[in-house]
Amino acid sequence: MMVDLIGVYGGTFDPIHLGHINAAIEIQQTLGMKEVRMVLSARPPHRRQPVLSMEQRFELLTLATENEEKLIADDCEMHRSGPSYMVDTLFQIKQNKPRQSLALILGMEAFNGITQWHRWTDLLDLAHIVVTDRAGFDNEWDVSVIKVVEKHRTFDKAELKKLTHGKIYRQDVTPIDISATQIRAIVQQGQSAKHLLSPVVWAEISNKNLYTQVN
Repeated sequence: MMVDLIGVYGGTFDPIHLGHINAAIEIQQTLGMKEVRMVLSARPPHRRQPVLSMEQRFELLTLATENEEKLIADDCEMHRSGPSYMVDTLFQIKQNKPRQSLALILGMEAFNGITQWHRWTDLLDLAHIVVTDRAGFDNEWDVSVIKVVEKHRTFDKAELKKLTHGKIYRQDVTPIDISATQIRAIVQQGQSAKHLLSPVVWAEISNKNLYTQVN
């Protein structure tokens, strides 16, 4: 029996850019996902804090996804206190959608560091993990995750809908070499980053002079 597959794509989105959007759309279409929930990491525990507030970042995320029917801007982490741990987010989504299959979408760089995540061994009890390539990186499995990959990997994408969790699947995406760090630097230098962002996102950044005072 097949179930609906829902993607979970987390990020600080500081700002949300075309690399995020295009990857999410491509994965959604390739794997036949019902939707991809673009989850804003409100208080990221594993990296420096974002430049914009979570409210500002979510506003940009909402603008970027408003015309993408299958991409849903998700603010669930904004309503929880403390660090934004993905295991808590997956648990919350699972409670709301108990009969559907979840797939956590991670770039290879992020997946290779997954053993440092809070309660990382619980992630595969809640969801599948779809690992994508990232432009500019070697995109090879790190030695620290090899045993996990060998135990859980599937080469059959149909298993992501037959089972509700527990599989690791690698999905290539069209590489787009864009980073939020690059965009912030461009804006701070007084240059245009409109070619890297959705038009509505660039308009909002320009109109409100966001990222012009980045340290």
